[in-house]
Parts: sequence; structure tokens; C-alpha cells
Amino acid sequence: MTPSTGESDAGRQLLLDFPHADVDQRPLIETGSYAAAVGALSRWKLWPGAQLALIGDPASGKSRLLRWWAGQSGAALVTGEALSQAPMDEIARLSVSALAIDNADRAGPALLAALNLCRDRNVPVLLSGGSEPAGWFQQPPDLRSRLVAMPVVHIEAPDDATLAARLREDSSIRHLNLPEESVVYLANRMERSWSAVARVADQIERTPRRAEGLRSARAVLVALGMDPG
Repeated sequence: MTPSTGESDAGRQLLLDFPHADVDQRPLIETGSYAAAVGALSRWKLWPGAQLALIGDPASGKSRLLRWWAGQSGAALVTGEALSQAPMDEIARLSVSALAIDNADRAGPALLAALNLCRDRNVPVLLSGGSEPAGWFQQPPDLRSRLVAMPVVHIEAPDDATLAARLREDSSIRHLNLPEESVVYLANRMERSWSAVARVADQIERTPRRAEGLRSARAVLVALGMDPG
């Protein structure tokens, strides 16, 4: 895109559309808000009943952690939405050594068939959802009772250090190279939610100078209606 002739050199910006990098190629964040979850997933051979539910807010990174665990354990990975559409007899015939179900709170009664499969074959199962599994389904009673008894680990609320780590990650996959002072400035002042990370990273792409200095970083927050402090 050619900048308008009325802009100064300092205000000009060439916007190039690069495909986003694969987040799974980035190092896993194992500290801060993720420490408890990563620790629990790493000890999967010791899970009571060989099952665990991973709970986190939207955009907290549940899906990435499930993919990471599936790679560690050799698990098959399926979404709750896909599982809800599968015939029960097809689920019962699956051949798996471990199973990860993302958005398991959307699987419906088919989740019981999957849990029965894992129990009968004595293989570990990891579920993810946005709330405590005890409240996912009221029917059938057998499914609810299994979910009430399921061990749970949470992705904790974002702290400054983990927001900074996520912002570095989301910026990197967008091919943005933020100086550390900008990362710290933004992480300390942005909205305290996981979903805000992608919005900030997207706005950096659209902002002149792309947060290469504190003035540009401040403009990112102003554009999003966040208090720049």
C-alpha cells in the first residue's frame, strides 16, 4: 500500500499481509497463570481415574494446551462439536491410546460414550471447557455423575507477567518484533482478559510504528479505548 503524499516520513507505514505463524511452533508458556495447568497435564500418568478437565476463560489457551498434551501422550484429538455429531456406535468402536476432547461442554450425550470408551480401555482422557464440568449437562444422570466426580485444573486469571508472555507470542505469530519496554507497558495497562491479547496484537498491526516505542504503544491502547495510564 502506498502512503498518501500528505503524510510525513515519520507517519508513513507500509502494511504487508504476512500469514500468521503457527502458534504451536512457539515455546509453551509454563509459568504464571499457566503453571498449575501445565503441571497437572505433565503428570497425566498419575491422574485419578485417568481423567482430567481443563477449565479456562475464552481465549485463555485451552485448545493449545490440549494439542500440546495430545502430542505428549499420543492422544487422539476431537472437538466436542464433532463428537456430538458422531453416532454412538462409532464412538464405541474408536481405537485410541488416549483421548483429548476440546470444548467437551458442547459434546452433549455423546460425551458419555467417549468417557465409557476411555474407562473400558483404561486410557487417559482430557476434557476442556469454559466452566466447571459439574454444570455442563443435567442429563443423562450417568454423565452428570461422572462429570461431578471429575478432577479439574484451571488456567488462572491473567497476571501481568503472563499477559506480557502472551502478547509477545501473539505479536511474534503476526511477525511483529516489539521492544521489551513496549511489551511491559502494554501488558501493565491493557484490559485484564485473555481475549484482549489478540485485540491488542491486531491493533499493533494497524498502528503507525507498530508499538516500536512508547508513543506508538500508547496509541494502540487509545485506539482500543483502553486507559493508557
